[in-house]
Amino acid sequence: MTKTFTTLSSAIALSLALASTASADATAFEGFYGGLSLGTVALDPNFSASGVSNALGYEVFAGYNHALNSEWVVGGELSYGASGDHNVSGSPSVVSLENMLTISARAGYVFDNTMIYGRVGYQTGDLAVTTSPADIDLDGAVFGLGLEHMFNENVSGRIEVTHSVLDLGAPAPAGAELDRTAISVGIAFHF
Repeated sequence: MTKTFTTLSSAIALSLALASTASADATAFEGFYGGLSLGTVALDPNFSASGVSNALGYEVFAGYNHALNSEWVVGGELSYGASGDHNVSGSPSVVSLENMLTISARAGYVFDNTMIYGRVGYQTGDLAVTTSPADIDLDGAVFGLGLEHMFNENVSGRIEVTHSVLDLGAPAPAGAELDRTAISVGIAFHF
């Protein structure tokens, strides 16, 4: 454990040292952008002891970034996505997320054409269950951390982890929540 912590501490210290010596250019991220991300989506319901399998998910997104100075970027993003079939262990039910609409604010620190960013926002959508005639509405807060790199003046790539805590409407049990965690990679085109 101590060796792992020491190695992790050394890697973080080296990254911070490199970041402070690298040239920052937050204006590379400024402006409108749009893109697509793909990844794995994990679901964890608080109202069931059954396990739920991971599934492939996607999002299309669009947003705007504003450079505050040469190092800091703030912006907003709107996305639409879904996930594939999640099998529920011990049950014939299969669930999927549909019509997932997310609006969020992002803030990031730029070094050497790479941005480390965080996001916070609101997410809404539908939970489709194969054994239920009606979809279940869900909504709640979303948080995320990501790393985005500008490959050239018009194209960037990103890796992101997001976590949502979503309240479920009827016919779900009262107080039912669904935790959604997604790990994704994406590409964005800047205009």
